[in-house]
Amino acid sequence: MRQNLIFTCIMLLSTIVMAASGGESHGDDHIPFDKIGWQAANLGVLLIIIFFGIRKSIVEAFAKRQTDFLEQSEKTKVLLNQAEAELKEIKTKLATLEAGETKSFENAQHEANLIKANIIKDAEAQAEKLKADAALSIRNELAKAKSEINQIILTEAVFAAKEKLAATSGKAVEAQFLNQVDQAHASKATL
Repeated sequence: MRQNLIFTCIMLLSTIVMAASGGESHGDDHIPFDKIGWQAANLGVLLIIIFFGIRKSIVEAFAKRQTDFLEQSEKTKVLLNQAEAELKEIKTKLATLEAGETKSFENAQHEANLIKANIIKDAEAQAEKLKADAALSIRNELAKAKSEINQIILTEAVFAAKEKLAATSGKAVEAQFLNQVDQAHASKATL
């Protein structure tokens, strides 16, 4: 604030000096060295005051900017290192996940192939068991059918034999009776 006040006073002082000597006229070839000298002296004093007044604040401002820049640079470096570390960690995790995904897919495919093989093996075992059961059932049914057919044949044979025996025995008995009757007639006739 003080520096601004000094700067304003010096600027206004030179304006007042110029305004005070404006009443005389000069020729075209006359250079007013007295006015120019005062103005040059005022400008020199102003520049010296500005230099000494602002020098510390400018140096401090640039020093502060430099420290701020260096601090910001260090923060940026730290953040950059953290970001690079996080990026590396993310890439590692991504590679792990991709490898895990591939491995999981291969494991799932392997398990699916094992399950498929087990299902096929179980199906083949069931098919063999069904074939064996069907063959056994067919053999049992054939044996049962043979037994029933043999039973029917036996029953028919016994029935046919009984009829034949009955017919044969009836004829034999008849023949024997007729024989006996003939013999009885022959014996009666001889008597």
